[in-house]
Amino acid sequence: MVIITGIPGVGKSTITKLALKQTRAKFRLINFGDIMFEEAVKSGLVKHRDEMRKLSPEVQKGLQLKAAEKIVEIARKEPVLIDTHATIRTPVGYLLGFPKEVIEIINPNFIVIIEATPSEILGRRLRDLKRDRDVETEEQIERHQDLNRAAAISYAMHSNALIKIIENHEDKGLKEAVSELVEILDMAVGEYD
Repeated sequence: MVIITGIPGVGKSTITKLALKQTRAKFRLINFGDIMFEEAVKSGLVKHRDEMRKLSPEVQKGLQLKAAEKIVEIARKEPVLIDTHATIRTPVGYLLGFPKEVIEIINPNFIVIIEATPSEILGRRLRDLKRDRDVETEEQIERHQDLNRAAAISYAMHSNALIKIIENHEDKGLKEAVSELVEILDMAVGEYD
């Protein structure tokens, strides 16, 4: 199982979609937040996805546990790539995307972090008018990426996963970032061969 993370505007979705077309394996792409949202709607907690960040940390953790259990069931049958956030910015602070109990259930082989410079991320966010994203300064973006790295280390400690940082810079080229992810996906699929 592979987890791919990155803060909004880093290019995670674009890299993931292109890599899935190129990998030799047929991964099932699962958005962790979508599974949590389905569980929250079933429980009558929210009607819209944006309401999830405003739920109490305890409620969010319960939803994370339910989502993890569902994903593990799927991963028993086919390779899974989990698209998620290592940390979630809430009105009162940052929430771990995978508390200890959740990462131990998921037990990934790889944790991939997509990164770019804060100025690149800010520029991409400003150009993407289709999305309604929180406004962050370059300093806040840098802090968020630093927190994601720290979270990934914590996740690896509880799962023995390998951590891979893929840089998606404007001058480096999308092609190289996609190739790096394809290499990870091809390695990870070995457990299903």
